[in-house]
Amino acid sequence: MNQEFFTYLPSELIINILSRLPVRTIISCKCVCKSWLNLLDTPEFAKSHLSISVPGLILYESRGHLEYLEVFEFEDELDLEAHELHYNPVTEISSREFINEEHPGLGIQLPTPGTIWHYPTIVSYGFGASKTSGQHKVVRIYHECRRDTNTHKLLGIPKSECWVYTLGTGSWRTISPGPKLEYNCRSIGAFLNGNLHWLVTDLEGSNRISCLDLETEVFSTFAPPPALPGSRRFLWGLMVLGDHLCICDNSSDDEIVIWLMKEYGVEKSWTKEFVISKLPDYAGECYEVVYPIKIFKDGDILMAWQDFYLFYHSLKNKTTANVDIPKLHTTYSKRQCFTPQLFFLSKVWQWRLRTSAHSERERETDRQTKSKG
Repeated sequence: MNQEFFTYLPSELIINILSRLPVRTIISCKCVCKSWLNLLDTPEFAKSHLSISVPGLILYESRGHLEYLEVFEFEDELDLEAHELHYNPVTEISSREFINEEHPGLGIQLPTPGTIWHYPTIVSYGFGASKTSGQHKVVRIYHECRRDTNTHKLLGIPKSECWVYTLGTGSWRTISPGPKLEYNCRSIGAFLNGNLHWLVTDLEGSNRISCLDLETEVFSTFAPPPALPGSRRFLWGLMVLGDHLCICDNSSDDEIVIWLMKEYGVEKSWTKEFVISKLPDYAGECYEVVYPIKIFKDGDILMAWQDFYLFYHSLKNKTTANVDIPKLHTTYSKRQCFTPQLFFLSKVWQWRLRTSAHSERERETDRQTKSKG
């Protein structure tokens, strides 16, 4: 192809072409020429790439003293002969590669927050991007619980804190933690519509969902779906399934119930979307949370049984079975659904260098002022 072909193409068309490439190829394209380097750093390109990115699955597995991230893309077609064909291996990254002081562009190692709390303090996490400004933020919520020593009933929450780390700032800061709530230790912030969501319990013992708007950094709450009548255990998982907030109830010995909030923020729109029988292989008393991950076009629902194994339910055949991914070497320990999104860490380091230089100038000015005094 003539080299001048791309030279005279409109930038909108180049964005449309290059945004269809895998992330690693896009990073290589930044080295082609200066015009591509500038084009691939624009918010327009990042938005275009995100809009057509293929969702996937990250599995964390331990091998000896190292942890590895196995990355798969979802193959979502109707005529696949076996469920395992839904997963295309993309890459593998070791924890040593991801956090490497010699090559900081591979990952970000966050500084330690100002407060370190230990058990029995409960710590909850979340990560997402604000809806308007697009800032990526990590959230850590700490709270102390005071309980009755005999009944274990929650008596109060004497102290709570919320820390936020905005990528590129280099430091944590505190915001108002909102109302006194007990965060479920199994609930990691589910990100949807620019908000993070956690399962919580209020001081009266009622189940709620805590919602943090990442733009305004203000907390609010709303009601979850009703609990199963007569349940002896509380085994709910909160996550995002497709474009909906989802709660999966594994409290029953015989079935798994999946609820979807069909209209975001409207409590009455909670709908019991799927009821999956555990019989015969998964029935019985359990104490683990089930997390739906993906509903494929052919009706297969991919789920995780806590951090123990992956399994799926076929809506077409009404069968349930474990997932066997040949690429996976050993039993995985954690899993995360993701959509590839470009966020160039060079921008973060450039910002941090500018901030560091500015702080150094301020310190030098202070030293000169004190010496004159």
